[in-house]
Parts: sequence; structure tokens; C-alpha cells
Amino acid sequence: MSTPPPPPHDPYAAVPAAAPEAPVAPDGSSAPAAWPPPAPAPPPACGSRIGLVLGIVGGAVALLAAGAAAFVVLRGDSDAAHPDAEYRLTLPPKLLDGAYALDEDFSHDTGGTFAQENERVLDARDLQAAVATYTPVNRGGQLTISGLYGRFKDPDGARDTMLERAAGADGTELAVPPRAFRPSGSDTTVTCQLLARKDLGARTVYPQCAWNDGNTGVMVLVVDPAVAGEDPDDVDLEASAELTLRVRDEMRRPIR
Repeated sequence: MSTPPPPPHDPYAAVPAAAPEAPVAPDGSSAPAAWPPPAPAPPPACGSRIGLVLGIVGGAVALLAAGAAAFVVLRGDSDAAHPDAEYRLTLPPKLLDGAYALDEDFSHDTGGTFAQENERVLDARDLQAAVATYTPVNRGGQLTISGLYGRFKDPDGARDTMLERAAGADGTELAVPPRAFRPSGSDTTVTCQLLARKDLGARTVYPQCAWNDGNTGVMVLVVDPAVAGEDPDDVDLEASAELTLRVRDEMRRPIR
């Protein structure tokens, strides 16, 4: 059993290296001292593909947080430019029709700083965090959720910047560039890319998708042993987009 990844306290930190680096904010200044960088993920078991996969999960969570914190849009002076808050995010005990069980909810471990910093830096209002890891019920791997909900002025720009920043994290390679999908019957665009990392000399790939609908902005990363060793050209990103929309359907709820 792998050790659960540390809470993603630092939304600006890159994937942990051998020694954690000091967090840096988008303006180049040091991030608040209250946000220590996450500790490095435990080394994977030698010779084990699943070990290699699970060994990147700690970095994946930090990477997701970095992307979610990177919503870069132009500031406006009018609050009327932001959509009304009609939807919120939940973290149900099970996802994808019971295939994944909630492992760790990190939403409150940030002490509200994650959402507050984004509200201050970005052109967004009333942000709250939804960050968690889910574990498959009947197989190895992990699914990570990193999101914010509130009111975003530029949903498309937010979604694309999330993925761009995630792909630029230290130790991460963009194996397949972002592709936008609008599955049949959906009213939301999902953009997916394929990221790669090297651990103990083995290259591991994992799909990452994001949506932003003006009220909810989420990155979904799936660590799947069945996909980890595939050739990047053979990974079905459209299937990942459809899975992400299913996650959205199960997490997103009206504000009553």
C-alpha cells in the first residue's frame, strides 16, 4: 500500500524533487510562509510498474494545485462581469458510479489560503476549494481532483491556463498537447492533455483534463496502471474527456 500524498498546501509549487524548493508566486515573489512546499513523494517500489505509477501521485496532486492556482485572466473593476454563483462542488464518498472511493479530502487542510489567494490574484469572486484523491475500488491507481468554485469571469482562459501551467511543472513533460472535446449532448468543453514523467528510468504517462463553466473549475488527473506504459499516441484522450464530464456530473450541485 502506498503512502497517501501530502496535502497540496502550496498552489505554486512544482512537482516535488529530491529536495523541495521554495514556493514562488506568479509575480516572482515568495509565496506566503504559511504555504510550505509539499514533501517529496515516497520512492516507488523497484521493478514494480504500479509502484512507479503510485510514486508520482504526490507530485500529481501538487501539479494539479499548481494548475488550479494558475487561472490568469484580466482584472475587471465591475463585479457584474462575473457570473452569478449558481453551482458548487461536492466531494461524494464514491465517484464514477462507485468505481472510485474517496481517499483523502484536502479541501480544508489549506486553511482557506488556497482559495483566498486565487480570489485575490485572479479575476474571480467567492472562491472555495475542492481538492481530493480517490482510489479505485477493484484495482490499482488513483484519481485526483483539484478544483475551485465561485465566479470566474473567463472560463475558457482559466481552463486553458490551468493545463498550461501544469504541463510546465518541473519534472513533467507534455507528451500530447491539449485537445478540446465537446462530447455529444454536453454543454461544456473539456480540454485534455497527456503528461509524462520518468521515475527510476521508466517513463510513465497519465491523462489530465480540465473544465471551467464559470462557477466551477476543476482538473482531473487519472493515474491508471493500464495506461501508464502505453505509447502516448495510443492513449484515448476523448475517453478521458468523457470520464471527466461524468466526474463533473457527480460533483457539481446547484446552490439552494
